[in-house]
Amino acid sequence: IGNGIRVDAEFRTSAADVYAAGDCCNFDWRGAPVRLESWRAAQDQGGFVAEVIAGQAGQSYSSVPWFWSDQYDLSLQVAGLFEPASPLVTRDTGDDRRIVFQCGPAGQLIAAAGIGAGNSIAKDIRIFEKLIERGGTVDPAQLADPSQNLKKLLRAA
Repeated sequence: IGNGIRVDAEFRTSAADVYAAGDCCNFDWRGAPVRLESWRAAQDQGGFVAEVIAGQAGQSYSSVPWFWSDQYDLSLQVAGLFEPASPLVTRDTGDDRRIVFQCGPAGQLIAAAGIGAGNSIAKDIRIFEKLIERGGTVDPAQLADPSQNLKKLLRAA
């Protein structure tokens, strides 16, 4: 046990035939141990563990962490995991929506967080989430430029 129940790449614990998923487990995501406390992580991990137990999983768990919170009339959504020491880049659309994001040393998008009224930020964060999932390199200047169409950037990635 280390900040939760430590599991391997297939969410097996150190006990034979025992798996852990959801808020309680600590697993490696992109080389770093994490414990995620969100309904979507629990849902994704539970489905992955079911595939492992049924012998259907052919790859390791790779779902991008995603969180959300509603604060009065604003919605905050986060995809990926931010690194405190890495610089932030801002995409400010000027219409009361804002996204901040980080890129890794190799130019890959690693995290994004957006805030906006209601569900106005959801589509943009979903595109950032897909870019994180793909792991390819991105141009931070293009992502920061609100005149750039995010769907076109995703198709080009």
